[in-house]
Amino acid sequence: MSTTTSPPGRTLAPGGDLRLPTPPGIVRRFWTRHPHLADGLVAAIYVVPMVLTLVLNLLDDDPAPLPDALLNAGLMLLLAVALFFRRRMPRLVLALTWIGLLTFADYGEVHLIAQLLALYAVAVYSDVRSAWTGFSASVLLAGLAAWLTDNPDEVPWIPVAVQVAIMLLAATLVGVNMGNSKRYVSSLLDLAAQLTRERDQQAQLSRISERARIAGEMHDVVAHSLSVMVALADGAHAIAPKDVERSRAAMLDVAATGRRSMSEMRRLLGVLEVDTDPAPRAPQPGIDELADLVESFRSTGLPVVLERSGREPSNVSVQLTIFRLIQESLTNVLRYANTPTRVVVRLQSSPGAAQVTISDNGRHAACGMRHAAVASVRGFGRGLIGMQERVAIYGGTFEAAPGLRDGWRVHATLNFEDEQ
Repeated sequence: MSTTTSPPGRTLAPGGDLRLPTPPGIVRRFWTRHPHLADGLVAAIYVVPMVLTLVLNLLDDDPAPLPDALLNAGLMLLLAVALFFRRRMPRLVLALTWIGLLTFADYGEVHLIAQLLALYAVAVYSDVRSAWTGFSASVLLAGLAAWLTDNPDEVPWIPVAVQVAIMLLAATLVGVNMGNSKRYVSSLLDLAAQLTRERDQQAQLSRISERARIAGEMHDVVAHSLSVMVALADGAHAIAPKDVERSRAAMLDVAATGRRSMSEMRRLLGVLEVDTDPAPRAPQPGIDELADLVESFRSTGLPVVLERSGREPSNVSVQLTIFRLIQESLTNVLRYANTPTRVVVRLQSSPGAAQVTISDNGRHAACGMRHAAVASVRGFGRGLIGMQERVAIYGGTFEAAPGLRDGWRVHATLNFEDEQ
């Protein structure tokens, strides 16, 4: 009995699927869709208190000098515009807020709001190292500003500097935590997108590989069947005036071969039909069908002899490979051999290995063999290249060359783990 466990912090749905975290709420989705509105609100958090401070200072009985008020008003506008672009240039915005620390005595407390917002933005939108570097620089500048504007009659500069450092530390810690969360989620989304692309690529490669396999199977079926049908038709035409019955029998063989070919082609093409229910598929041909294969070539007048020895492999894929090797080789003999008197198909089997040899003593025209080689090279997965690929799957060897005396010889070895 198997049980399904879920990762810590996750629960499983009744069907066994992992429950994903809930999506962001309506408020978070709103601010995500309207980032400029959020930037404007952040800038307003600094601008509104600063404007109130300037107005109250001007209405005071002892107002600050007008040049100082204008200077701080210009600085306010500069920092407000900078905070609006804090997502794109967080480091530059932080550097600009350091200017506000120079006015620590009069407006430093309000300018500190811009400092906190900029330090938070660096931690969220830049990186952790920049955040802590900016924090250190801000603490030093704040301490320097507190010392330069020290007023022992009110509050000593050291408690003020410590208080400002604590606020800067809080802004940095909150920003680092939020920034790490955003970067982690972003990396997970990138990983998910990458895995999705890889999944789609693997599916595409699988489809291409399957289509290439079907193309090889189609080549074997069509090449074999058409060669047999052409040879039978030529023979029927030649003997028709002398022996009508044999001619009729040959034409019946042509029809039977065509029907078998059509059935196998429908089976192969049915693999590509994904929108309809596939028709029942016939089993792939194997060693048990070798006798019928050889007999179909004998009916065309090709003197084929089948020799089998050893314990034949029970692996279905190995049997299909052996069948296709013999089928392709005999088809080439039927096409290119000139009046062979003997064609030998030899299958020698042993545990974990098999050797297939097809040889003939016919004369092969040089131009014809060159044509066969060129056709094999041009066609992906077809002819000699197709046989080489089939054998390579089992780490075997493949040879196709003229025989020692005459004719042509194909020899292949296959290594495999046979099924028990």
